[in-house]
Amino acid sequence: MLKKILLHISKIGNLVLAWFNFCMFFAMRPCWSGISKMLKYESSNSWFIYNLPVFVWVLFFLIALTCTILYIVFYKKDKNVWSYVFNGVNIAFFIVVIVVIALGAKDYMDYILPIFGIYVGIAAILLALIFLIFIYPKTKLVDNKIFKYGLISVICLSTALVIVDFSFNTITTGAVVYAVGEDYQIVFSSKTNSRAWVEIGGEKYFDNYNGSNRSYTRIHKITVPQSVLDDAKQYDIHVQKITYEGPFGGWFGRDIKESYNFRPVDSSDGFDFYSLADIHMAGDASYKSASAMKEKELLVLAGDIVSMMDSFEDANMVNEFANQITNGEIPVVYARGNHELKGRYSEQFHNFVGADGEKFYYNFKLDNVYGVVLDMGEDHEDEYWEYYDTAYYDQYRNEQVKFLEKEYEKGEYLNYDYRLAVCHIPVALINTRGDHIEPKQNLTKALNDLDVNLMISGHQHDLFILEPGTIEYNKDGKLPYNPEYSSSKPSKYKVTDHNFVNILVSKRGYTQTDDVPLTNMSSQIGLGTKVDFKNNKQTCFYLNSRGEKINTVNPFAPINYGTEMVFDLSTNKHI
Repeated sequence: MLKKILLHISKIGNLVLAWFNFCMFFAMRPCWSGISKMLKYESSNSWFIYNLPVFVWVLFFLIALTCTILYIVFYKKDKNVWSYVFNGVNIAFFIVVIVVIALGAKDYMDYILPIFGIYVGIAAILLALIFLIFIYPKTKLVDNKIFKYGLISVICLSTALVIVDFSFNTITTGAVVYAVGEDYQIVFSSKTNSRAWVEIGGEKYFDNYNGSNRSYTRIHKITVPQSVLDDAKQYDIHVQKITYEGPFGGWFGRDIKESYNFRPVDSSDGFDFYSLADIHMAGDASYKSASAMKEKELLVLAGDIVSMMDSFEDANMVNEFANQITNGEIPVVYARGNHELKGRYSEQFHNFVGADGEKFYYNFKLDNVYGVVLDMGEDHEDEYWEYYDTAYYDQYRNEQVKFLEKEYEKGEYLNYDYRLAVCHIPVALINTRGDHIEPKQNLTKALNDLDVNLMISGHQHDLFILEPGTIEYNKDGKLPYNPEYSSSKPSKYKVTDHNFVNILVSKRGYTQTDDVPLTNMSSQIGLGTKVDFKNNKQTCFYLNSRGEKINTVNPFAPINYGTEMVFDLSTNKHI
């Protein structure tokens, strides 16, 4: 009896030692490159020595797996020759592990031991399952070899999948080229955490974090100089999963590539662009209206592309829409909407779209076009009860007034023949609640100084044209509606003293005045703009999802523009 007990303890000890070696060596990954270094990799440059720690780890796993199978098959029998062999092997490798710890791994034990504890827990669960299934209680299925070895394989494979990520990688969202400053920020996403880069003319631009490749991310944002991509007119995006990454090395998966042609803004024969706002998930309808304008050099997204930022997919949906419309072939300018401030991913959103660091206000320059993007933040005052004392946008708005004043002082805008501004919440319009009157007035003055020709906005879900010098208040100090737009009582809107055209896009429906609920996603109206530098004019027109130009009136002035609004670039008045 004593002999059998000792034999059983010996078998269990062999099994435990095998799994100890495997778990400890895997937890010692911070030291793997040190092992290769100790074996003179730096002088030999040997591929085998470089990868030797990974080979040893795989060997440890195969030994542990084999010892587990031997224990199940021979647990009733006396020791067989293979048990003796593996006893010796496990003891030898245990000594190797102890030597590695003594030679330097002990300095990393604060990192190694917690990971080792996790792997030991996984191994213990695995062994407990095997014991309960095959050793106790006894079932007839245990005698079925297919069941026995099949279940062992399933358990071991599941364990391997927990330890190592074997999932396949792909590019899930294609490229979007955001214009920020004098750069492009190329954004795309991958199925798994990956490193990424953009290649232009043989030169690689990486998605780096302070010098090192980002690899624990699925969203990739890579900055390249505008001049480089404008000249090359072609670029490739790459993602590469790091199957194993240690502190000093790693194993890469396959390099996945997509190639794109690119058309930079060329204003020598004019400048054509399309604008959308308040899509709120109506991607198909928006794609149809944007596609109706065949020739466009720029896509402007003026916010509220999504309704909530509560997941990675929500945040990345802006890129889904932008890529669907542009196919990565033309630049995109993005302004944040108030709905993109809501949800768990709102604080990470600057990683998903064009932004100046974490700021959603910046300038951009595209050939003969100078632009500024502004961000009013939330649409109520900071004290509004729904924000629960978390909104502090007054200071943020004041920063943007100073930003515009500095842009004016630099005078770079004078070098461009067309000046465009974008802001989700219209700066020239003061809503019925009277929110943000002072910052809007200050921003208006700064935009007037910059001699802006057109400002694109959204937010109101209405098609408003705010043309300077056309609006007059009635004797009660209210803005009367144009009867062609509305026959109701005077509006409660007010306007700032703006010298630029502020056009609001977009809305659901097929006409300027039809009453279509937000839930109806059959048609989304956007704005096409054609700038004619030779004749010093810009022509704007609303397009619905049927590709129809719609008749447009000024809601607050007796002006019917017809299907095209034509403005003189010198005066910003309609022609």
